[in-house]
Amino acid sequence: MSARWGAFLALALCCAVNAIAAPVMLTDDSGALLRLPAPASRIVTLAPSLTEIVYAAGAGGKVVAVSAFSDYPEAARALPQVADYATVSFEKILALKPDLVLAWKSGTKEIDIARLRALGVAVFVLEVARLSDVSGALTRVGVIAGTEQIAAGAAVAFADQIGALKQQQAKKKSVSVFFEIARTPLMTINGRHAIDEVITLCGGKNMFADAATLVLQPSMETLIANQPDAILHAATSDKKVVNPYGVLRAAKAKRVFQIDPDTILRPGPRLVQGVFQVCAAIDKARASLGK
Repeated sequence: MSARWGAFLALALCCAVNAIAAPVMLTDDSGALLRLPAPASRIVTLAPSLTEIVYAAGAGGKVVAVSAFSDYPEAARALPQVADYATVSFEKILALKPDLVLAWKSGTKEIDIARLRALGVAVFVLEVARLSDVSGALTRVGVIAGTEQIAAGAAVAFADQIGALKQQQAKKKSVSVFFEIARTPLMTINGRHAIDEVITLCGGKNMFADAATLVLQPSMETLIANQPDAILHAATSDKKVVNPYGVLRAAKAKRVFQIDPDTILRPGPRLVQGVFQVCAAIDKARASLGK
């Protein structure tokens, strides 16, 4: 090996080491600035959607603990669970010695985030409120975890698929939609929710888009008065669940469609699958209506 070639290899190795060890400075969706001396190597996620984002960003091997219901991808099932929808186990998290905890802005309690930070744990808060936020979240997790190239590829792939769907659905006739996110009690979403953006992309019109609150409990009387063209419900298949929509014209015309909840209610990379399902359902309703 020539001296010049040896010097080149030494320089390349030095640059690679420096790139890996480069400090991270990034502002999260709560407005807080994250400072890490190097990309995170031990990550805890506090929501199933965050788990999916980290894996899609190429950093799944760095995840040491997850929240309850983090069942995708399969590898996440084997990891210890340190949180659920109501509580966070600070003791378990501290015992794992993570260098980063990913929190969900609208799902993780602010008091829990504050306590983690008070305990000296670095926390990065993410929020996916629009479809474009998925690509942004993937990109930022890639920076935090040092997997920028994989994350960038995943971000572009997601954006490209959403863009293609928008083109396919453009100029189709509108279909009024009631979207059920929960049945007991009956709940839906307004126009500020990511699901509303999905409905609109697919040529639908969310009948509760103008509601004051992000998530609301509509009355059956309101549904009867407004008679949506189609009813979409995020639920797994369960024949024992009572269908409350028999009095609505959409139900009588069999324009009630089931959407996989894991793809539409988890604001992460699989949202694109939820968009496909919603668009397919609205297309079927449109055909049934002769539009």
